[in-house]
Amino acid sequence: GKGPGKGVDPSVLHGKKLLVAWGHGALARSWCSVQEAMLIGSRLGMDVTVAYPQGYDLDPAVVAWTKQNCTENGRQFSITHDAREGYDGAHIVYSRHWMSPQAYQNGEFLKKQEVEKALGYPEWICDADKMRLSDNAIFTHPMPIDRGHEVTDEVASGPRSCIYDVAENRL
Repeated sequence: GKGPGKGVDPSVLHGKKLLVAWGHGALARSWCSVQEAMLIGSRLGMDVTVAYPQGYDLDPAVVAWTKQNCTENGRQFSITHDAREGYDGAHIVYSRHWMSPQAYQNGEFLKKQEVEKALGYPEWICDADKMRLSDNAIFTHPMPIDRGHEVTDEVASGPRSCIYDVAENRL
């Protein structure tokens, strides 16, 4: 880390494109960090694209706030259900698995069903082929990372990955 008060000026993110992409996997993760990324990116004046398979919608209120933030900053917000489209022109890629809105029914977490459903989308992995569609994007993730599902080792351990910096900043 760079220590307190020596961080990057967040204005460098204004006008850049953030891709928040669903990554397949068996972890059935919550929506928290992906929705935080959408809200923060949109507040900092980034274009925000959210990419996920049909049936993995996020909180409609958070989506509305993200859209509103983008509009107020003169930026674009979009959703795609294509596993590759969102990477086009992205500057930052955050690929992470999140559960579907049907994960909880009658107060019960249906983990087995969630995992089985999610593993049916192997094309939803962040890999070098998709990253080549981006604008030399940085790959980010808060860790722990589900290698081989959310992202390939080549990307997670590659020169454009900042995952260890992100993890270190939480210490």
